[in-house]
Formats: sequence, structure tokens, C-alpha cells
Amino acid sequence: MPHDPSSAARPRRAAFFRCFLASLLLVLVAAGASVYLNAVDGQLLETALLENVDYATLGMDAASVSSFADETILFLTDAQDSWEPSITVAGFPASRFIPQDFRDHMVTVKGWVSAASTLLVCGAAAAVLLLAWALATSGRRGGFSMQGYYAGTLLPLLLIAGVGLWASLDFSGMWEMLHRTLIPDGIFPADELVMRLFPETLFSAYLPPVMLMLVLMLAAVLVLPLILSPVSARIAQSRAQSAGGANR
Repeated sequence: MPHDPSSAARPRRAAFFRCFLASLLLVLVAAGASVYLNAVDGQLLETALLENVDYATLGMDAASVSSFADETILFLTDAQDSWEPSITVAGFPASRFIPQDFRDHMVTVKGWVSAASTLLVCGAAAAVLLLAWALATSGRRGGFSMQGYYAGTLLPLLLIAGVGLWASLDFSGMWEMLHRTLIPDGIFPADELVMRLFPETLFSAYLPPVMLMLVLMLAAVLVLPLILSPVSARIAQSRAQSAGGANR
């Protein structure tokens, strides 16, 4: 019976594709998680507020800033149904200085935060399943594909590097484009009282911790094949030995 070369290549292509997709998902999950985990960190928000908001000029003290940070994070993470910070700014309570369109914007942000947590879990689960599938086919001309895995990291890494460089060189431009593209209801005049609590420097302060977490996560993603490839080879060798013993 003639040998069909394409039949031998199909498992290798399938292994390449599974590992390509798994690594692409892992890089995207790492990027998303580095933003999400810092965005819902109440202590980080409090520190950024204290360092970037002239709260004394607004008639606030450090305790009020801490309360504002706590209530904002509780709202964004669904631990609190409404966003009605118990603070007074320039003599006005939250019910008076926070306009309805800004409250609507915060609901939009809350929706993004909620969706992000779901997407991150689903993306990570899908990547794990794809890698498990790749290992399960070890020894059947499939297995773990180192080439497919690293090919899958290339495109998202280039995209993340480009965005990271843009944010480092021109955070204002990047931040404006982000809002106009994804959250157009979040553009407000800088002189609005509520915007005094959300200066641009508040958000740029998140760049260092986000980048540090991202680098650590991406390092783990890039090192993972050094573990999975030998495991795949061991599984293939064990199956080959078992098959050889059965044929004797």
C-alpha cells in the first residue's frame, strides 16, 4: 500500500496549530491579567490618588482619599451595587459634584472589568486545554510543538511591545486613543470637578506596576516550553516502549 506523505504531515500541522493558539492565548491573558489585577488593586489606587491628586486643595484629607479608593474598587468589582462615594469635594457631596454622564461612564468601566475577569478565565482555560491536548497526542507524530508555541507568541508580543513603547513615549496620545476607540463615553472636560480626582497622571502611574507584572508573566509563558517539551518527549518515549513491548 503506497505511503501518503500528507497523512503523516497532518498530525504535525495539528500539533503546530494547537501550540500556536495556546501560546497566543497565554500572551493575551498575561497582558490582560497584568492590567486587570492592577486595576482592581485598592491599595494601588489609593497610593496613586494620594500621589497624583491635590486632595488638600479639594478640601479632602488622606482618610477621605482612602474611602474614595475603597468604594470605587468595591463598585468596579461588583461588591457594591452603586457608586456613591461618601466624600465631599470642594464643599460638595458626591451626589452634587458627580454628574450622571460620569456615573454612566463608571457603569461602562464596571462592565469592562466584569467582562475582563470572565475572558481571562476562559482564555487561560482554553490555553491549558490546548496544551493538555498537545501532550495527550505525544508519540503519535503530534505532541508538543516548540515551533508552533513560539510562533504563537510572536504577533501578540510585537503588538504589546508597540503599545508599551507608545504609552512610554506618549501616554496622553495613547490614553486618548484608547478612550475614543473603546470607551468614548469616558471623555470629559478637564475642568470638571470630578475630573480633579482622575487626572491623567493618576493612570500613567499604573504603567510601571503593569509593565513589571507583564514582564514576569511573559517570562513564565516563554519558559513554559522548556518544561512541556521534555514532558512530551518522555510521554512519546514511554508509549514507544510500550508499543515495542506489545509487538514482541
